Amino acid sequence: MRKKRLTLLFLCAFCAQTGSNLMAQKIDSNRDYQEVKRFNAYYARQGVAVDKHHFYAIENNHITKFTLDGDSVTTWHEPNKDKVRHINSGFVKGNKLYCAHSNYPKVPMASSIEVFDTRTMQPIESVSLGIDVGSCVWVTPGKKCWYVFFAHYAGKGKEPGKDVSWSQLVQYDLKWRRMQAWVLPKELVKEISPASVSSGILIDNTFYCMGRDHKKCYLLQLPKYGLQLDWVGTINVPIPGQAIAIDEDGDMWGIDRKNRQVIKASQK
Repeated sequence: MRKKRLTLLFLCAFCAQTGSNLMAQKIDSNRDYQEVKRFNAYYARQGVAVDKHHFYAIENNHITKFTLDGDSVTTWHEPNKDKVRHINSGFVKGNKLYCAHSNYPKVPMASSIEVFDTRTMQPIESVSLGIDVGSCVWVTPGKKCWYVFFAHYAGKGKEPGKDVSWSQLVQYDLKWRRMQAWVLPKELVKEISPASVSSGILIDNTFYCMGRDHKKCYLLQLPKYGLQLDWVGTINVPIPGQAIAIDEDGDMWGIDRKNRQVIKASQK
């Protein structure tokens, strides 16, 4: 009995440590994604998050929770835009939905990370980043750290004297102390301007990123040296920009903001 318990504990620890790698193996960086399903979601205007049983349509100060079959469960709404103005993206970790939030299009840019309990859809934590290096548009966990992307724009929401090239990925420790930062490759800045990178998901050392308008997922990695992220590949997707999510099967979820719909795509 003791031997069986030890074996079970080892397997659980192994799966916990390699879960992201197992999911990454289901993503082929050389294959495009194809649309498999659409769901009507009125608040699908900024992005979508997903977990084992639900997806979450995000728009500024609204978040609607759906079953994976597209049935609406509940909607959270903050009417005071001085509190929550512009939620850009979200991801689920355990029973928590982490959302990147900013005061876009106001300047100076100010940002926070807002955390919700996915069971009740009520806010439970907040990390205020204040006036920092841009507009916080996505956050993703790393190994004993957080990665937060701060955008700059060449159009609406532009800070005087700055453009998309001022966007940067910042690494924080678990106490939200800044550690390192990297800028975007010049070629990518040129392609996505006047917007910036709208979402990013870290899987097996690669950030799967979207712009605002292009049906492309950009693969970025931390460089071995230097200050610029490495652009290592691009995957064509049926999602016209904004914030995406990738589930445990490697399927990609995104939004069609014009038609207020959530899109599920697969490489299968």
